[in-house]
Amino acid sequence: MNTPTDSEDVMLVQTLHRLFFAIKPTLAAIPAIEEARRRYCPGRAVRNEHLHVTMEIFDDHSGFPAALADTLVAIGDGLDMPGFDLSLDRVVGTMRSVALRPGARSTGLKLLQRAIDGAVRDAGLTVRDGWTFSPHVTLGYRDDRPFVRSIVPIVWHVDELVLIHSFVGETRHEIIERWPLAPELPLFQ
Repeated sequence: MNTPTDSEDVMLVQTLHRLFFAIKPTLAAIPAIEEARRRYCPGRAVRNEHLHVTMEIFDDHSGFPAALADTLVAIGDGLDMPGFDLSLDRVVGTMRSVALRPGARSTGLKLLQRAIDGAVRDAGLTVRDGWTFSPHVTLGYRDDRPFVRSIVPIVWHVDELVLIHSFVGETRHEIIERWPLAPELPLFQ
């Protein structure tokens, strides 16, 4: 009778590496986000340190994509965008997840995303296959029926952009670089 060896019993799981530009909520916004998560997403919660809005995301790699990271850092270094207030006033549940979303367009958010996207394309890069910008903060995951709820707006001032290295499947994020956004210009000077 053949018995499996130790090496046959062990299945190696290879970590995938994903890079993405994001904005993250301020510490002051976290309690309201936690309350929305508690109320609307009792399933598997996204940890506070992983809360973000994805601004641009790239394909997964079997090893750390150093050349891509260098190019993305150069793109971030070249951005000069103003900060803005972001208001999330809807909770949207799909059959798989629950997320906070803006009910109205955010000009600042759209301008920042367009600037990133333009610089990415100018550098000859492509985003993750099938990805489109759909601003949201994922609260957690669940299996249930879809829903949409209006909530008291959760607002924070977006004053920085980050480049995140996600270790896919390990629920681990490392911030590669941070870029402050310029102060908002007053309407009248």
